[in-house]
Amino acid sequence: MKLLYHVGIDDTDSKEGMCTTYIGAVVLDELEEVGIEPVASPHLIRLNPNWKHKTRGNCAVSFALDVDEEEVSKVKEVTLDKVGSLAEIHMEGTDPGVVFLEGDEVPPELEEYTGRVIREVVTMEEAEELAGEVGAELHKFGIGRGVIGALAAIGHPLEEDYTYELIAYRTEENRGTPRRISGDSVRAMDEETYPETFDNLDLETGEIRITPHTPGPILYGIRSETPEAAVEAQGLVVEEEPVERTLLYKTNQGTDEHLHPATVEDIEPYRSVIVEGVVSEGPETITGGHVFFSIEDETGEVGCAAFEPTRRFRDVVRSLVPGDRVKVYGGVKEKPDLPLTINLEKIEILELEPLKEETNPVCEQCGRRMTSAGRGKGYVCRRCGVELPPGASEEVEVTRGLETKLYEVPPRARRHLAKPSVRMKRN
Repeated sequence: MKLLYHVGIDDTDSKEGMCTTYIGAVVLDELEEVGIEPVASPHLIRLNPNWKHKTRGNCAVSFALDVDEEEVSKVKEVTLDKVGSLAEIHMEGTDPGVVFLEGDEVPPELEEYTGRVIREVVTMEEAEELAGEVGAELHKFGIGRGVIGALAAIGHPLEEDYTYELIAYRTEENRGTPRRISGDSVRAMDEETYPETFDNLDLETGEIRITPHTPGPILYGIRSETPEAAVEAQGLVVEEEPVERTLLYKTNQGTDEHLHPATVEDIEPYRSVIVEGVVSEGPETITGGHVFFSIEDETGEVGCAAFEPTRRFRDVVRSLVPGDRVKVYGGVKEKPDLPLTINLEKIEILELEPLKEETNPVCEQCGRRMTSAGRGKGYVCRRCGVELPPGASEEVEVTRGLETKLYEVPPRARRHLAKPSVRMKRN
C-alpha cells in the first residue's frame, strides 16, 4: 500500500560549518539509490530571522515521499543516520530535530503553526503538543530544539508566493578553502537571466552574492523565479572546483513572509514588522556609521536603524527630516538596557515634508540675486545699486533629493526572507 510520507529536518549546522540543506540533499540522494524519490521539489523554509536561538541561515528543509509501508523504516533509518553523522552535534547550540508525518494532506493547524514559527516565537512545548495532535513523530538530538523548525518545514504549502534556489555543493576536501567560481561568468549569467534570477550581484560593490562567506558545504546558490531559470543560470556559471552534488529547492526566500503590519504599540521583540508613521526625531549618525531616527504614529514612538553594511541606503535615511511620512520594514531584536529598534530592510517614502530656507531677495530691476549690505544693513544689488531693508529675505523650497518611492538595502545586506523590489514589481 502506497502512502505519502513527510520528512522535516532542522538545526544541524553551527558557525563552524555544515548546512541543513546539504543534509537534506544527502538523504534524498541515498533514498534515490534504493528507489525512493520525492514527489515534488523539496522545500527550504526560512524561519523567524530575529529569534535568538536561530541557526546561521535559520532554514529548515522538508520533502514528501510516495512510499510503500515497508519502505518507511528505510526512510527513517537513512534520515536519522545522516543527521546523526553529519550534523554539528558536537557544537554547543546545535540541537537537531527530525520529524516524520504520514498523510496526503497537511493538517490546517500545522500550516497555521508554520506561519507563527516564521513570524513569532514558538516553544518546544508548543511544537511537541501540536505533533501529538497531528500524529507527527519527533526525533531529538541534544535537546532537540530543531523539532520546532522541522515540523514547520512540513507545514508550509508554498502555494502562493515562492521562489527557487538551486544549490551546488563542494567536495569535502575543498570545504574551508576559498570558493572558486568565475566572477565573470556570474556577471554574464546575471545579465542573461535577471530578473528571472535575482540577487546574484551587489551592483554597488560588484560583490558576487551567490557564494556564501561562511564555512560549510555550499559552493553557490542561485535564486530564481522558476526551476527553468535556475537550471539555465547554472549552465552559465563556470565552476573552478569540483561540484559534489546539486539540488533544487522550492522556498519561501524573497517573499517578505516574515513581515506583518503593526502599529508602534503592537511591536514586540523578535518580530518583523511594517509600520507607517511620521519621522519624529533624527536622523543621527553614530560611531561605526550606523544611522538612527524615530517615527511615531497615533499609538507611540519607536526607533529605526540603518546599519553600516547597508551602505548607500543610509544616505536615504540621512536625508529624512521630521514630518516626513514613511513606511518602514524590518526586524526587531531585544538588547539589554536599550529600547526596541526596527532594523531596516526597506523604507517607503510616502510624503515629504516641504523644506524651506531663507535666501537673499531678487533685485526687482535686473532680476539678479542681491547680496548682504552688512550685518543688520539689509541687501544691495551690486549691479543696479538698489537697496532693501533687513527682513526682505525670501523663503524658497529646498530640493530634497528623495522621491516618494520604496528604497531597499543592497543585496549584501538583504535577509533571505526579504523580498527584493524586482519581485515586488512583478507580484
